[in-house]
Amino acid sequence: MANERPARFTPPAPRPAGVPRMIIGPNAVILGYVLKSIPNSDFSMKTFGDRLRLQKIVYMVEAFGVYLGYDFSWYLRGPYCTNLARAGFELEQIMDRIPDGDGVKFLEKDIQKKFDRCVGFIASVMDRHDDLDKLEIAASIHILAKTSNASKQDIFERVVSKMPKSEARRADLLALCEKMWDGLSAHSLLSDKKNGQSGPGEPRKTPKREKYSIKAVPESIGEIKDAMIEKQQYGDAALAVTLKDIYEHNQDLEPNDEPAFTQRPSHVAQLVSDTKRNEILTYVTRQYW
Repeated sequence: MANERPARFTPPAPRPAGVPRMIIGPNAVILGYVLKSIPNSDFSMKTFGDRLRLQKIVYMVEAFGVYLGYDFSWYLRGPYCTNLARAGFELEQIMDRIPDGDGVKFLEKDIQKKFDRCVGFIASVMDRHDDLDKLEIAASIHILAKTSNASKQDIFERVVSKMPKSEARRADLLALCEKMWDGLSAHSLLSDKKNGQSGPGEPRKTPKREKYSIKAVPESIGEIKDAMIEKQQYGDAALAVTLKDIYEHNQDLEPNDEPAFTQRPSHVAQLVSDTKRNEILTYVTRQYW
């Protein structure tokens, strides 16, 4: 029959009575397969560190030239994409159904080489899933180099200013900035900004940017997720989680910088067809949870 589920796919347990359905998009499935191929990605959306890791890993994949369909702007702690947060909450519902394997394969050989280079880079800056300093610094340096005309040292200061630190830790973070700068340069991901030179592209005037303070604690993450499931307001829910993180970390909210990937490819990188993944994709596009 046309509406039969694939025989090899084990459907989830029935939803308890009264639990609203949640739409799972195909982007979440693709994201899960990509993350399974990256060391120490350890997907979760429970903590601030979990969500930061997701944002920075996917940003670096795109920085290496593998466009997955997410556009980032500077936010609380470096590059951030609300649509990626949305996909993360969707992926949270099905991650346990995505099998471990030999890693995703991209249709284009050039894209595969770029992805493999990125995997190697991430492995070199993360010793474990919660080892996030170097990853965060690398992603933050890259987006600022792409979207501003700030000097190298000004970029370092902005990156470190947003990270929790003591005076002793500040020196360590600045040293990591230098190390990550060299690492990104070795992969040809940065223009030369030595000795305070300006960044890539034509210098432009930077308008004065107003800061906004968060005056009230947003809803709890649990309540946000419940509202997201009930009303399908993924973008609003993802933004609310970000605001909660900003408040809890005593940060001011600044207007976003321009998106980093304004010269992005014309299409999202495509994966080689996979039977199991196709089964999951077929299921999630037919079902409401």
